[in-house]
Amino acid sequence: MSWNIELPIIVRTLINDWSDNPTYSDERIIQVLAVSAKYVQFDAVLDHTYEVDVTNNTVSPDPTSETDKDEIFISLLALKAACIIDQSTFRTKAAMEGLKASLGPAAFSVGGSLAGWSEILDKGPCALYNDFVDIVTGKQIGRAHV
Repeated sequence: MSWNIELPIIVRTLINDWSDNPTYSDERIIQVLAVSAKYVQFDAVLDHTYEVDVTNNTVSPDPTSETDKDEIFISLLALKAACIIDQSTFRTKAAMEGLKASLGPAAFSVGGSLAGWSEILDKGPCALYNDFVDIVTGKQIGRAHV
């Protein structure tokens, strides 16, 4: 299986984007994964090195290759991509929070779900990514993780 098939499935699961009309196209998720691969390589020194081309959305060699599967890179990459997507959603929600518009008897209002998204950032994929990077880089050796 190729990384650009396997990893979008993992990311969609992490961000709960499995509807008949998903929020993000496969192409968009692959683009975020390519950007995430750059960040993962900056954040953690792993056993394998990858050539990442964010312009062409490629990661080489394929980390999902059955002959040399890099589970740590795959996990970090999926968590980082989910984190970036969640942060994007949070920014969009923050920009819309409290938005009200009215025209005659018609009114438009957006309620407050921002606190829930803040909680997702604090305890979701972003926090898991940071914890995992700390474990991989040895910053939290001997510290219990839940």
